[in-house]
Formats: sequence, C-alpha cells, structure tokens
Amino acid sequence: MRVYEAFAAALLEHNADTVFGLMGDANLLYVCDYSERGGRFVPAVHEAGSVSMADAWSRMTGRVGVASVTHGPAVTNTVTALVEAVRSHSHVLLLSGDTPREPTYLQRLDLSAVAAAAGAGYEKVYRPESVVRDLNRALQRVVAEDRPVLLDLPVGYLRKDAGTPQPAVRAVRPHAGAPTEEELGDALGLIAAANRPVVLAGRGAVLSGARDELIALSERLAAPLATSLLARDYFRGHPSNIGICGNLSHSVAGSAIGEADCIIAFGASLNVFTSFEGEITAGKKIVQVDADPGAFGSYTRVDEAVAGDAKAVAAAMNAALDAVGHRPATGRLRGIQQALTEHRPADEFADRSAADTVDVRTAAIRLDEVLPEKRVVVNDIGRFVAGVWPYLHVADPGDFASMGAFGSIGLGLAGAIGAAIARPGDLTVALVGDGGFMMSLAELTTAVRQRLPLLVVVLDDGAYGAEHFKLVHHGLDPAYSFNPWPEPVPIAQAIGARGMTVRKLAELDALTDIVADLDGPFLVDIKLDPDVNVLA
Repeated sequence: MRVYEAFAAALLEHNADTVFGLMGDANLLYVCDYSERGGRFVPAVHEAGSVSMADAWSRMTGRVGVASVTHGPAVTNTVTALVEAVRSHSHVLLLSGDTPREPTYLQRLDLSAVAAAAGAGYEKVYRPESVVRDLNRALQRVVAEDRPVLLDLPVGYLRKDAGTPQPAVRAVRPHAGAPTEEELGDALGLIAAANRPVVLAGRGAVLSGARDELIALSERLAAPLATSLLARDYFRGHPSNIGICGNLSHSVAGSAIGEADCIIAFGASLNVFTSFEGEITAGKKIVQVDADPGAFGSYTRVDEAVAGDAKAVAAAMNAALDAVGHRPATGRLRGIQQALTEHRPADEFADRSAADTVDVRTAAIRLDEVLPEKRVVVNDIGRFVAGVWPYLHVADPGDFASMGAFGSIGLGLAGAIGAAIARPGDLTVALVGDGGFMMSLAELTTAVRQRLPLLVVVLDDGAYGAEHFKLVHHGLDPAYSFNPWPEPVPIAQAIGARGMTVRKLAELDALTDIVADLDGPFLVDIKLDPDVNVLA
C-alpha cells in the first residue's frame, strides 16, 4: 500500500468522513483515493473557506474538522481562518505537505513557521512507514491541546511504500475531574457568604454538559443564571435565566448583575465583553472554575480559582452546600424572575426603521419569530452583530457559532457552509454584513453546488459600519466608509441561488414559507440605515 492510500484509509478509520479543501500537488492523490473509498470531499473556492468550513463543522459536530490544501500559497491563504480557529480553540486538522526537495522550488515555504505564527500546532509525517502513527499523533494533539494542528505530509512521500501501517488510534480528550473538598473550601466559603450571587456559564460549561448541575447550584444559592455570548441560550426557558452577561445584557440582566456581590463563572474566560471591560466584575467577588488553569485571571482578577471540569465541580459544590444545610434568602431571585416575565425585547430600544430601511434590532426580533425554533446560526463579524445577538436566539448554544474570535470579517459565510454540511436536518442561518459578504461572495457557489438549505442574511448598510461610526466619532466624513456594491440578490441569482431584498419589516414574514422547503441557498438582503448605530 502506498502512503497516499494508507493515509486516505486512516482518515476514514478515524471517522473523518468529511474533508473540506482544494486539490493540488500536495493532496490530490489521497483526496481522490479518499473519495473513492466513500469519504466526502467538499471542494471550496478558497483555502481560507475550507478551514472555516472545517472549523464550524467541528463546532457543530464535536468532532475534529479536517481541511486539506496543497503547499505554498495554499497554506498562506489559510492563515486568517486558521488564526480564527486557534482563537476559538477549535478542533481542526489542517493537512498540507512540504514541497519537493529543491531549494529553488517556486512554492517552498516553512510550514512549521506558518503554524507557529498562527498559534497552531505543527506535526509532520517523518517516514513513509510512519504515516498512520503520525496522523494519530496529530489528531491526539488537536483534541488534547484544544487547538488546530497543521500536519505536514511531504509530497515526496505520497507514492512511496507505506509498509504495514499501524492502526488508527482514537484521540482521547483529557478530563479534569472534581477538586478535593480542601481545594473547594475557600471558594465555597466565599460563595456561601454571598448575598447576591450570579451563576455564569461559558462555553466550557456547555462542552462539559453542566446545565443541570448549574441550575441546581443556582437554586441552592437563589442566584440568577447568566451566560457568556458563546454559551448563549444555555438556560433558555428557565425562569431564572437572565441571558447574556456583559455588553449585550438586557436591562433586567444589567440590573441583576450590577447589584450582584459574587459571580461564579464556569468555563468562561471573563473576557472584556463578558466583563464589560471590567465594569461588571469591579467590586465583586469572583470565583472562576475552569479545566484549564491557564485561564485564571487572564482578563480579570479572580478571588478564588478552582481547576476542574465544570460539571464535576458544580456537582461537588451542590453536595457540599447540601451537607452544611445552606439556605439562602430567595426574595431577590423572585423579584428578578418577575421582572423577566414582564420584559419585552422591543422595549430595550426605540425602533429606527424608516421608509426604505429596517432597524437591525427589529429585523432580528422578527427573524426570531418567523424562522423555525430549531435552527443553526453562524455569524460573520461586524457592527451588525450587536443588533442581532441579543434578539435572534437558538434552541441550544451548540447551534451557534461566531466566526469572530480574530475580529476578521469574511469568514462567516464559509463557516455557515460547514455548519450546514454538519447539520443537514436543520436550517442554517448565516448572518453577514455587506462588506463580509462581498469579501466571501465566491464561496456562495459552494453552497449552490452542494445544494445546501442555507439562509444567508445580509445586514446591508452599504458601508463598513464600524468605520462609519468611528469616522463620525472623530468628526470626519462618514461617506469614506460607503461602498457602492452591486446589489447582492442579482449576484446570488446569477450564481444559482435565490433571494429577496427587504426594505419593510413585514417582508420578512415570507420567510416562514420560503425556508420550509429549501433545496439550496436563499439570500435575504435587509437594507439598513448606516446612520443608525446600535453601539452608541
């Protein structure tokens, strides 16, 4: 068996049944063999798109997403998407290969240096006969280190004899268990002494499956339940759920968090958004629980740090509180719950829809009403997200992916394509600004070719929205941020998709019927007024 055949077979043994990428000299042999063996190869338009697809696919499935590209410029094309995956701690294996051993070869590149610059791990196939062992090691590192790894399979090895390959070995995720009673002691003392605590869940709590334990803890402490953005809607439907903590909090949540004297954070980094640049955490006792000790105090000071799995630590805290008969006052929580029942999202802002534009917040509320409750939401990044995130919900935080950890526009559409492939039974909604859409426009052809039931929502203010706001803030002409793009819907139709332009809120109601039977991507271009700044 040759190396490319052994490698293709090993990918499938690892249950890597989908690979995203572009073919070239470094990968075409094993990509074709992989497809012949029954694997699904999804050809992207751009190498960055293939990494974003693998990234979102991994977030939706909980498995390692695989992207395969050729060498040289193909690898440099992936860098922005690779950094996004690194910053998101995504499980992505990027496959490439060293060029032929010729110092003047046109596409030569130091792959290890590229991986290091992006913050990814680097592994290589050292000998033809070690190809499966080296793949095993790369996949184990992806899972163990919670970050992407670039695996270098040199092109010169592909047609060599692989000998008798070792079997594929399943990657195992390290598990941090519950701390000892002694390790919990100081944190429990601080928690038990709090009069107005808040229980906060981050993405780490979601991955741990800690929902029931955290709800039980909130009941023992009479504490409201909050989440970070990436754990959004984790407690949806629970009477104590106050939603997102931070700069996206609604008024009831803002009051509850503002008057709190203790925040108990599980699997949340407490970054500048969750802590509102430190305003929320100031003057409060902070208990941070995380499986990664390196997370403690990264963004804000911590009074007590507890290393361990969120689910196991919360269960241990519940048992300890029961053992001492802890009984908190419940009046404050009942008041918060009553305020939540009376809260209406539209009361948070004044609708600034106009004759031919829609307020992005009003549009998000209507989308939340007309789209199926069970949906996957993937967003690009831009000013529009602040007007969408608080109002367009998901049934579970695992149905949401934000392609914005690196702050780069243009990755969301490819991410949504990967999510749609991962979750073929659900409607996937891509939320993109007009600038990010134009940057990634060509990737829409991938959704057309794959006949994906993908709803692409373009929040279109005809400008680079964040820059528009900053130009106004600096007293400069905001017209410099305007972009006279071609109309998105005719472009989508020329590519083979369908679409509609929305200038009136009521026009969104048609989506209920449209998404009920999608056999390909549908683009909704919602016209916004660039002068309506939801961040102000």
